[in-house]
Amino acid sequence: MRKHRPVRLLILTSIRDVGGDDLVGQFVSTKDGLKYMSGVVEHAVEQCRPGGALHGMVELAGVINDDTQKGLAGSGYPLTPTDGERWIHPLDLRDHRGVKVADMTYHYPSFFRALPLGDVSGRRAAKQEYEAGLLGAMKELEADVLVSDHYMAKIEYLIGDFGLYGRVLNIHPAVTKLGHPFCFRGKTPTADALARAKNGCEVRTGATLHIVNEHFDDGPIVAYAAETPVYADDTAQELRWRNYQIAKLPVFTRGMLRYARGDIAVA
Repeated sequence: MRKHRPVRLLILTSIRDVGGDDLVGQFVSTKDGLKYMSGVVEHAVEQCRPGGALHGMVELAGVINDDTQKGLAGSGYPLTPTDGERWIHPLDLRDHRGVKVADMTYHYPSFFRALPLGDVSGRRAAKQEYEAGLLGAMKELEADVLVSDHYMAKIEYLIGDFGLYGRVLNIHPAVTKLGHPFCFRGKTPTADALARAKNGCEVRTGATLHIVNEHFDDGPIVAYAAETPVYADDTAQELRWRNYQIAKLPVFTRGMLRYARGDIAVA
């Protein structure tokens, strides 16, 4: 069981994906009208406040986004929280201490992605340097755990060379459990679920909070759900909104509570 102080959580995210693709922080169209798309950062803050399921167990240490100007081109989102511009949560969002989350958000661009794929050694060195910076941020912010939300790259050096296996998690918007009838690993789980529904199959999707290992979407599962219905006439955005409500946000909360209590094995 956990003990004396809350687990300090650092969230690593990509605005190009949670913003540009999922439209987090905006109102989106559904069959039932416009719905607000709350994301993991906003949900985590709310759950860590008094009365929330994570209060006293987890607290936000900070948020890092890895975007570059080129990566955000056409998304409508800036590189950093900026007054008068859209962001992935309300700019006045405050944590349990009253601190603005925008003031706890750090821009650390992943320039290694721009290097040529053929430059294997250059990309490896640049990525290792990037992850060393993440390690430095975790130490500076006294973060106990890093949760990736749409970072969309392996985090091999943190869990390997830097010895943080079991302290790096990923929240994936689908089931990752092999053998499950609705397992959708990889970078396109929403599109994959919709394609199956449009082929006339009965489909559900969900979400998984899992420990990061050396393979994509493969590590030990902390919590998961597979209860989100998928309909053939869904738009991608409507399915994303439904899945956030039914699976992704609840799984994040339930999983972080299990993690904070020490109720999981990381081997």
